[in-house]
Amino acid sequence: MKRLVRISLIIIFAIFISVPTYNVYAASDAQTLAELRRDLAAYKAQKSENTKKQNATKAEINSAKNSVSNKQVEIEANQKKVNDAIQESEQLEKEIANGKKELAELVQNYQIASGDNIYLEYIFKATSFEDLVYRYAVMEQIMNYQESLISTWKDKIEYNKQLKVDLEAREVTLNQQIKDLAKEIDNLNDELEDYFDISLSVEQDIKSTQELITTYEKMGCKENQNLQECIGELGDTRLIRPLNKGVITSLWGYRTHPTTGVANTFHNGIDIGGNSVGTSVYSAANGMVGKIIYKASCGGNQVYIYHNINGKKYTTVYMHLNSINVKLGQIVKNSSVIGTVGGQKGTGDTCTTGAHLHFGTGSGWYGSDYTSSSTWKAKSINPATLVSFPGKGKYFYSRNG
Repeated sequence: MKRLVRISLIIIFAIFISVPTYNVYAASDAQTLAELRRDLAAYKAQKSENTKKQNATKAEINSAKNSVSNKQVEIEANQKKVNDAIQESEQLEKEIANGKKELAELVQNYQIASGDNIYLEYIFKATSFEDLVYRYAVMEQIMNYQESLISTWKDKIEYNKQLKVDLEAREVTLNQQIKDLAKEIDNLNDELEDYFDISLSVEQDIKSTQELITTYEKMGCKENQNLQECIGELGDTRLIRPLNKGVITSLWGYRTHPTTGVANTFHNGIDIGGNSVGTSVYSAANGMVGKIIYKASCGGNQVYIYHNINGKKYTTVYMHLNSINVKLGQIVKNSSVIGTVGGQKGTGDTCTTGAHLHFGTGSGWYGSDYTSSSTWKAKSINPATLVSFPGKGKYFYSRNG
């Protein structure tokens, strides 16, 4: 029995998410305790690096948000300038109208007929020739000033018109820049979410790797001993359904993602509905728990079990669990309850639309025979080829097909 328990202890968790633009630290394929400790140190270094990237991305997001705020303040200030310019122009129009009226009155009263000495009443009141010249000059200056004032007002109105055009054009530019910044912020938030998911996965790897090291130490494994020498095999003859009843709601293969709406998304499992939250989920065969993930942002609580079916290695995965009833390295039978159905809303699991079990199968032991999530996807096997499941939309009422 001790030999059987050791099967999963070689398994180090693989990062379950795949982010093309970042280096995701893969699960370990360590063969000795010394190599396992090396990988643990590497996980911790990855965590530190990822934290730095998170902080840098947060700083970029804050900078972009500040830029948006500054541009919005500028838009509001420019809108006020436009409103002030409009009001000023309206007032100047009134001043021009009044100025023209005053000038017309001056011209009407200040007439000099060609060849005649006909003056304004003002000029007629001159007491001497010098006074007359003075009065004439005064009247001329008043008229020139009035005309100059009207001209200045007109220029100011034209300036305000152009100011309005320029500021409106600037507002269009600023709004476009705000839209571009909004897209940039969205992209940065996506990056931050990726880093956050990576961080959670690395945390899980650190925890599980430390658990494996502790278990190996308790078993008395030597530092440079090949860990395969410390493990045995627990076999079975077939895989059976992980639930007593249910309905197939989504098949293995490409589909439109139910929560993101992205077309041609590969679904490496079968979704089984028709059960309430808390319904018992069983291991599909005898095996050992090789990997446990808690509260992943996509997939929720997850259990991976390693099997040897007629001499061939398989991994089964159970996702969206409401509770997990097993521990890492635990030997399980095909009658063992490994967890309960979850997937309900409000759990933080963004990849589920309601209570159901995602059941997946793959060849080999994911995390031991291979470590990358892309290889896990490549080795994914349609569960319907290994387990007797009915077609989509159809119910089953027993674990045996």
